[in-house]
Amino acid sequence: MEERRQNGGRRCQIVQEFVKTISDDTERLVCYLYMHNYTDAEVRKELHLDRPRLEAIKLKLAMDMKKAGIRNGGSEQLAVRARA
Repeated sequence: MEERRQNGGRRCQIVQEFVKTISDDTERLVCYLYMHNYTDAEVRKELHLDRPRLEAIKLKLAMDMKKAGIRNGGSEQLAVRARA
């Protein structure tokens, strides 16, 4: 049981470190909004993005997250949303 918490805590720490390294404010905000369960429509409305721009951001973030070793609900979820 304790090991699960450590793994979850470590994963959270990795994601937080990843988000800190994002230099583009829009990309960082997209991550923040998705981490707070915003939908694509809500993200587009909040950040005044058109669909193609949001799809491009999600694809870039998905690839960057995969490079950082973040998966299972992270990059894969963004990639699926980018293709939808």
